[in-house]
Amino acid sequence: MTTENSRIEKARALAEFCIKCAEDKKAENPVLLPLGPSSSIADFFVVASANSEPHLQALGSYIERQVRENMQLRVISGNEDNAGGWVLLDFNDVIVHLMLPEIREKYQ
Repeated sequence: MTTENSRIEKARALAEFCIKCAEDKKAENPVLLPLGPSSSIADFFVVASANSEPHLQALGSYIERQVRENMQLRVISGNEDNAGGWVLLDFNDVIVHLMLPEIREKYQ
């Protein structure tokens, strides 16, 4: 397997792990979006909805902690402590977007 294929497989595994974590905490409609080779931002987006601001913050904290403990990765950028209906966790090759339903609908 080439280094590039290996990196993409690791990114997919991380994205799938983030989906599982979101499902564990009752996130709504979690989806994995492969961005493909045309994107220089990331290989995958994970998008999920929370039912309230506290649920949103709990989801972000839970996913960040689980990824750190189980995959030994840290968020390189994010806004997990900010209110506003949207939490972003950037793991470099995977970016997790957690949103309240009205924010997700707006950017659908």
